[in-house]
Amino acid sequence: MTGFSSTVFRRYFETTASRSHGASARDYDRAADGLRRRFGRWLPEDRGAVCLDLGCGTGHMLYLLEREGFRRTTGVELDPEQLEAARPFVHGELVAGDVLEYLGRRPAASVDFVSAVNFLEHLPKDTLLSLLRETRRVLRPGGSLVGMVPNAVSPFGGLTRHWDITHEWAFTPNNFRQLAPLAGFDPAVECRECGPVPHGLVSLVRYALWQGIRAGIAAWFLIEIGGVRDRVFTMDMLVRLRPAAT
Repeated sequence: MTGFSSTVFRRYFETTASRSHGASARDYDRAADGLRRRFGRWLPEDRGAVCLDLGCGTGHMLYLLEREGFRRTTGVELDPEQLEAARPFVHGELVAGDVLEYLGRRPAASVDFVSAVNFLEHLPKDTLLSLLRETRRVLRPGGSLVGMVPNAVSPFGGLTRHWDITHEWAFTPNNFRQLAPLAGFDPAVECRECGPVPHGLVSLVRYALWQGIRAGIAAWFLIEIGGVRDRVFTMDMLVRLRPAAT
């Protein structure tokens, strides 16, 4: 990675992440609680699974995995400052470097679970396909890749797409259905909304209000195009890919 993107990514903590980073166990627990509500049912059942977090940033996903009992964890991140911020809270291996280069060094079928939270949208299309292919190569049978990405289907998807100057792309569920067979994944991709999840009174109210809003969005699509575009309408989208059967 060279030029503008490399400059920003290598100083990402200084320019971007530091503004929202909370350096306390309470902050990490709060972030992990949110990730648990999003990704909990997609985590491996076997706590001995080898877990790899791509673009791990300040380590929130790794913190969640370790809090859930996973001990074979590795995070890869280009910005060394973000890794330094993660070290007091993460016990697994932290690797400073380019994610694609790291994947190229890993043996085939050596990982059970790969996460890419707010990461894939930073990659140019050619790099994205190469990364997905390398991720598929290192995944064991039965493994999975899960991610969170900007959702271009959302009426407000442009906000997430353009919020960060390093974002290259916003995705639709169909994009992953196109990419999956090219990278060796099962074409039956799972996509879910990243909306409010009830876990208390306030979140329950937000959830109920969101159901009304999404019904309006669905009606809009039905009127305009006669379909509802997978019913994934939140600004961010969750996705899971699994290796195709061989």
